[in-house]
Amino acid sequence: MQRLDYALKTYIKAVEILAKTKGFSKIEFHSKSGSAVRFEAFVGNDTVPHSMWVVHVLHDKRKTIYSKEDYRKVTVNLVCTMEEFLEVLKQC
Repeated sequence: MQRLDYALKTYIKAVEILAKTKGFSKIEFHSKSGSAVRFEAFVGNDTVPHSMWVVHVLHDKRKTIYSKEDYRKVTVNLVCTMEEFLEVLKQC
């Protein structure tokens, strides 16, 4: 298995692309101070998110996401496989 160390911008793009293909209407992400970034996935015109998850980034210029668990959270919350998500990540 390849090493997972993509930048936050790439992760966000991949999540947005995958969410549209899986039928979610929008993805919002919130980053306060610190290393945590919260993602919320919405379906239709709902105001309450269908699913939420938090990823942690390194304090470097790229804001690298390094934990395999943070990549797995996408597969659980957007109902896809790790292979699908990694394929989208490679394209971004």
